Amino acid sequence: METRQLRHFLAVADAGTFTAAAQRLRISQPGLSTSIRTLEHGLGTPLFVRSRKRAELTEAGRDLYAAARRALATLEAAESHIRGGPGVVKSTLQIGAIPSFAGLDLAALLSRFTAENPHVDVAVTVGMPLDLFAKVADETLELAFVTMPLQVPAGVRLTPLATYPMVLACPLGHRLAGRPSITLESLRDETFVDFHPDLAARQVTDQAFDAADLSRTVRVTCNEIGSLLELVAHGLGLAIVPRPLAIATRVPTALVPIDNASLVWTVAAATLPQGVTTDAAQVMWNLIANTAKPVSLDQAPTTG
Repeated sequence: METRQLRHFLAVADAGTFTAAAQRLRISQPGLSTSIRTLEHGLGTPLFVRSRKRAELTEAGRDLYAAARRALATLEAAESHIRGGPGVVKSTLQIGAIPSFAGLDLAALLSRFTAENPHVDVAVTVGMPLDLFAKVADETLELAFVTMPLQVPAGVRLTPLATYPMVLACPLGHRLAGRPSITLESLRDETFVDFHPDLAARQVTDQAFDAADLSRTVRVTCNEIGSLLELVAHGLGLAIVPRPLAIATRVPTALVPIDNASLVWTVAAATLPQGVTTDAAQVMWNLIANTAKPVSLDQAPTTG
């Protein structure tokens, strides 16, 4: 396996066709095809499923993609360091996170990462899950810490990191405040405030009510937990929210457990289907890998 072959392989994988890859590399298409066939022969397995219009990675190809990215990044960093003399080569890891790093002690994770990797800076983009999924898919971000949706979006792989129960938030003094737990049936005649329909927590709640054959009225929606609980505290309605988010806001509401196993909220790491592609991202991934449980693109998640 030669460095040249890996560069050719990555070019085809990124471009999606041999023709486009050959143009980017400024080599002939027959020469590129020969290079890839030689690599496949040496590995003993096809790396692409070829058609007239596309060259799609096989499972072996997806495995090689991340490894090839890391290998070339390491070689390029070493070359840059040697050519530049004793100076230190700096790099920046681009990651994303949902607001307030909810449900994840990201600050502690970044503290450990930067302490162990003083030559790597970290740029954190905070946003809503749908925006972060798109940035991971187009490789603007190496990885993102997001909430697990009911359906895995195309172009990313999600790895659950932590799952938390969702609870009922109600005003202090409400008839349900102080109960040890409640059922969805006990909420039949209540009015709600809730997250926007495209957020995972809202989708999980809607699914649970549909499964229980219960309808509900949602008067106000928003996409931020602090504002949502302020609405609850002022009596505009009840809300079903992730427990760690509700506790972190410190808005004065009563939090009541719900007797429904499907009402859970999961924090996940989003990457490309083949995983992270740089050394810095791999180091970050290794810090969380011990508690990670991968979910493949064709596997429907059970949490939201």
